[in-house]
Amino acid sequence: MTAVSSDTRNVERACRGCYVEKEMSTLQEIKSAIANLSPHDKALLTAELFAMNAEPDSAALEAALERGLKDVEAGRVRPVEEVKTMLPRWTSKS
Repeated sequence: MTAVSSDTRNVERACRGCYVEKEMSTLQEIKSAIANLSPHDKALLTAELFAMNAEPDSAALEAALERGLKDVEAGRVRPVEEVKTMLPRWTSKS
Protein backbone atom coordinates (compact mmCIF):
# COMPACT_ATOMS: atom_id res chain seq x y z
CA MET A 1 0.00 0.00 0.00
CA THR A 2 1.34 3.42 -0.96
CA ALA A 3 1.36 6.23 1.56
CA VAL A 4 -0.79 9.18 0.54
CA SER A 5 0.06 12.63 1.81
CA SER A 6 -2.56 14.95 3.27
CA ASP A 7 -1.87 17.32 0.35
CA THR A 8 -2.83 14.57 -2.09
CA ARG A 9 -6.01 13.88 -0.15
CA ASN A 10 -6.87 17.58 -0.17
CA VAL A 11 -6.39 17.74 -3.93
CA GLU A 12 -8.59 14.68 -4.36
CA ARG A 13 -11.28 16.26 -2.18
CA ALA A 14 -10.99 19.48 -4.13
CA CYS A 15 -11.42 17.57 -7.39
CA ARG A 16 -14.59 15.97 -6.07
CA GLY A 17 -15.73 19.47 -5.08
CA CYS A 18 -15.21 20.64 -8.67
CA TYR A 19 -12.10 22.69 -7.93
CA VAL A 20 -9.28 21.48 -10.08
CA GLU A 21 -6.03 23.36 -10.37
CA LYS A 22 -4.99 22.50 -13.89
CA GLU A 23 -4.28 24.51 -16.97
CA MET A 24 -7.11 24.79 -19.43
CA SER A 25 -6.23 25.60 -22.97
CA THR A 26 -9.49 25.42 -24.87
CA LEU A 27 -12.80 27.17 -24.53
CA GLN A 28 -14.53 23.79 -24.29
CA GLU A 29 -12.37 22.79 -21.30
CA ILE A 30 -13.28 26.04 -19.58
CA LYS A 31 -16.99 25.59 -20.34
CA SER A 32 -16.88 22.04 -19.00
CA ALA A 33 -15.20 23.20 -15.80
CA ILE A 34 -17.76 25.97 -15.32
CA ALA A 35 -20.61 23.51 -15.85
CA ASN A 36 -19.31 21.51 -12.88
CA LEU A 37 -19.20 24.48 -10.49
CA SER A 38 -21.70 24.86 -7.69
CA PRO A 39 -24.18 27.73 -8.04
CA HIS A 40 -22.24 29.62 -5.36
CA ASP A 41 -18.94 29.20 -7.19
CA LYS A 42 -20.56 30.22 -10.48
CA ALA A 43 -21.80 33.40 -8.81
CA LEU A 44 -18.30 34.11 -7.48
CA LEU A 45 -16.81 33.51 -10.92
CA THR A 46 -19.36 35.82 -12.50
CA ALA A 47 -18.55 38.55 -9.99
CA GLU A 48 -14.82 38.08 -10.54
CA LEU A 49 -15.16 38.27 -14.31
CA PHE A 50 -17.38 41.33 -14.02
CA ALA A 51 -14.83 43.00 -11.72
CA MET A 52 -12.07 42.34 -14.25
CA ASN A 53 -13.71 44.70 -16.72
CA ALA A 54 -11.32 47.61 -16.29
CA GLU A 55 -13.27 49.99 -18.49
CA PRO A 56 -16.82 50.39 -17.22
CA ASP A 57 -19.42 51.35 -19.77
CA SER A 58 -19.77 55.04 -19.00
CA ALA A 59 -23.26 55.26 -20.54
CA ALA A 60 -24.53 52.34 -18.42
CA LEU A 61 -22.89 53.79 -15.31
CA GLU A 62 -24.42 57.21 -15.96
CA ALA A 63 -27.87 55.64 -16.48
CA ALA A 64 -27.58 53.62 -13.25
CA LEU A 65 -26.55 56.70 -11.30
CA GLU A 66 -29.47 58.67 -12.75
CA ARG A 67 -31.91 55.91 -11.77
CA GLY A 68 -30.45 55.88 -8.27
CA LEU A 69 -30.78 59.64 -7.92
CA LYS A 70 -34.38 59.53 -9.12
CA ASP A 71 -35.14 56.81 -6.56
CA VAL A 72 -33.63 58.94 -3.80
CA GLU A 73 -35.56 62.04 -4.93
CA ALA A 74 -38.80 60.00 -5.01
CA GLY A 75 -38.18 58.71 -1.49
CA ARG A 76 -37.57 55.12 -2.55
CA VAL A 77 -34.79 54.52 -0.06
CA ARG A 78 -34.23 52.20 2.91
CA PRO A 79 -32.07 52.72 5.98
CA VAL A 80 -28.79 50.80 5.79
CA GLU A 81 -29.73 48.79 8.91
CA GLU A 82 -32.88 47.53 7.17
CA VAL A 83 -30.96 46.63 4.01
CA LYS A 84 -28.42 44.65 6.06
CA THR A 85 -31.25 42.51 7.46
CA MET A 86 -32.63 41.94 3.94
CA LEU A 87 -29.31 40.81 2.37
CA PRO A 88 -29.39 37.23 3.70
CA ARG A 89 -32.82 36.70 2.13
CA TRP A 90 -31.57 38.00 -1.21
CA THR A 91 -28.51 35.79 -1.25
CA SER A 92 -29.87 32.57 0.27
CA LYS A 93 -30.82 29.54 -1.76
CA SER A 94 -34.56 29.44 -2.31
